[in-house]
Amino acid sequence: MKKGIRSAALVLAVGMYSTTAYASDEGDWYVAASGTASLLNDSHTVIGPIPVPPGYAETENRMDTGYGAQLAIGRRIGNARVEIEGGYTDNKSKHYTAIVPPTGDIASEGGHKAWRAMANVYYDFGSGDFRPYLGGGIGYADIKARFFAARAPFPNEAPFLIMNDHKGEFAYQAMAGVAYQLSARVALTAQYRWLSAGKVHFRDLAGVGHVREHKGSNIDVGIRFGF
Repeated sequence: MKKGIRSAALVLAVGMYSTTAYASDEGDWYVAASGTASLLNDSHTVIGPIPVPPGYAETENRMDTGYGAQLAIGRRIGNARVEIEGGYTDNKSKHYTAIVPPTGDIASEGGHKAWRAMANVYYDFGSGDFRPYLGGGIGYADIKARFFAARAPFPNEAPFLIMNDHKGEFAYQAMAGVAYQLSARVALTAQYRWLSAGKVHFRDLAGVGHVREHKGSNIDVGIRFGF
């Protein structure tokens, strides 16, 4: 019995040493950088009150595929990682659809620019060259909305700058990706990331409220350095 206990303790100690040594080879800390393809959802918007029936307008701002970048610094804790991330995305909108009143498509200029600061946690699976991972994060997003167009109730008027505002909101994100180890301390990364800042409350240049949604998918490709 005692011999079995000693053998089990020896195996456990060797395993713990191997895990620690491997983590040490990678580095306890890391920095990461990546570029982003931002697939922001079309932004549903409720505008009001306005001085025409029914007292509000409802639109869908069509968001084009955008771009962005992010930087992060983090620390490994076993198979887990914790990090602080800063990022930016820019999505253009070239037209919108007026649902209420039912006016149809109207040309526009503008879109959403978003800066974010997030606290993330990840869990890495496996220890080979390919390492899948899952993660999530919460933080703060500052979103700027610019809107240059004819108004929904008056689609034939000359376009003008309607809104140029920014607001900060609580944001959350979920990630799933894979890292490929080029060496013990350098890895290429690719991940899918869903980010939402919910409904953002803007005001246009006339003081009218615009409640816009800001959420969507992102594809991030980058590199990570351990130290």
